[in-house]
Amino acid sequence: MIGIFTNLIAPRKFVTTLLIFLCCGCASTPSPNEFFDKGYDQAGSRFKEYSIPDQINIYLYGVQFVTPPVTVLSRSIAEHGQAAIPHLLGALGRNPADQNVKDLMVVFEAMQNMATYNVQHDQVLMHKLESYVNSMSKGIVYGYTRGTLDRIKHFKYDAD
Repeated sequence: MIGIFTNLIAPRKFVTTLLIFLCCGCASTPSPNEFFDKGYDQAGSRFKEYSIPDQINIYLYGVQFVTPPVTVLSRSIAEHGQAAIPHLLGALGRNPADQNVKDLMVVFEAMQNMATYNVQHDQVLMHKLESYVNSMSKGIVYGYTRGTLDRIKHFKYDAD
């Protein structure tokens, strides 16, 4: 008789634990669509409250599915400097679609322009970015992205 109750309790604990885990996991990842549904006028201040990976997801959604594209969010990600690099490379690795390469290259260029990270002097990073750009389909998006990478390569800081 005790064995029957033990067999019933263990699956319940497992299911309860699984539900708690799934609910907590879902709560920590916001839907990019929900971010923009709450009113863009507040987006700048709310955007900085999210983790870097969530900011990247929201940014990609904002430039690819919101009209007009919300490119200004690239600057908030760029402000993180070196801390954002692994997350940006992770996003590229998970989905190296041409549009993602183009849109994330804008973030790397913002880092360079804002001097939050010297992208052009990180040879490993530049090699990876070059590889992503070279793997793109040739066309307008490729040309734009190639131009962005070239601007990063040839960026000159102002001598103060």
